[in-house]
Amino acid sequence: MIEIKNLNKTFNLGKFNETIAVTDVNLKIRDKTIVAFTGPSGCGKTTLLSMIGLILTPTSGEILFDGDNLMLTTDNYKTSYRKNNFGFIFQHINLLTSYTAIENILLPLYSFDMEPKKYEEKAYEWMKTLGVYERANHLVEQLSGGEQQRVSFVRALIKDPKYIFADEPSVFVDEQTSKVIYQMLSSLRDAGKTVIMSTHDPDLLKIADEVQRMNAGRLVGQQQRSP
Repeated sequence: MIEIKNLNKTFNLGKFNETIAVTDVNLKIRDKTIVAFTGPSGCGKTTLLSMIGLILTPTSGEILFDGDNLMLTTDNYKTSYRKNNFGFIFQHINLLTSYTAIENILLPLYSFDMEPKKYEEKAYEWMKTLGVYERANHLVEQLSGGEQQRVSFVRALIKDPKYIFADEPSVFVDEQTSKVIYQMLSSLRDAGKTVIMSTHDPDLLKIADEVQRMNAGRLVGQQQRSP
């Protein structure tokens, strides 16, 4: 379980352009669920997601994973925890255009001091599942937006992470890829993963176990999926 207590984020604290992005968020995220943050652009969804994913450091507050308050740990510990437990699907995909699809998937494994070749078979299996196997050796710039997003999914899942963070995963893709994303996120939850996402997509919100609505940096409403 993830417990978020009194979480706040202010950018440029004390300066003329100080911006309050997230205010006093308290939340519990149960394991093996899909939790979605939604709300108008600029409401703090991505900032909150990035703090929970240990990419951004909160101005104040606590984030506990299975009772362990990671805000009290060192940056090296946070980095190690993130590498070993998290998978990220970014809104802007963040693939390296000068590399092929399969190279992009395997490159992050070097940060684990591991041999990427050992994961090739698993990567190809995921690519078959997501319908991009035939594009494995194509450069990123030769892939459509939907194909790039599917490749980013494989990259996020290659280490079998416990937590999946997805920032607007369907915003730049076609209808067919959107359907693949819905199915994939549902299957990840069914496989025991915890999925935390930000989205405006009404169809993605339908598969979430819990929808947290945000406005002006605050959680303003909650809706749970009917059994």
